[in-house]
Amino acid sequence: MFPFLSASWLEQLTTAAGGHEIGPQAVVVQRVVTDGPAGEIAFVLEVDEGHVRATPGRDPRAVVTLTEAWDTAVRIHRGELTAHDAIRSGLVKVRGDVRRLVDAAATVGSLDRVAALVRERTAGA
Repeated sequence: MFPFLSASWLEQLTTAAGGHEIGPQAVVVQRVVTDGPAGEIAFVLEVDEGHVRATPGRDPRAVVTLTEAWDTAVRIHRGELTAHDAIRSGLVKVRGDVRRLVDAAATVGSLDRVAALVRERTAGA
């Protein structure tokens, strides 16, 4: 079991993505999860030429930052709430180049399928 949003969980996400077709859009998305058991967690999702890399920390190349509370991140991870619905309802705050996020929506959306692959091996979510 890998603790949700830990460095080992992010490695599992990167590994799981390796075997799946991810859209062609290149995009760097900063994610920030607040109010978690260990406080704030920041990580980066980078998609380039169909490859995904999830790494802890912050990246100044991010075109958009998505910020949500721990409970929202857990609900999205469990499949109880889509990221799209969370953004529309204001549970996820978006800052940055929203147009780039919209342009890469299919690519970013395909990451949900990858996250589902590591869901069963996730602890604390």
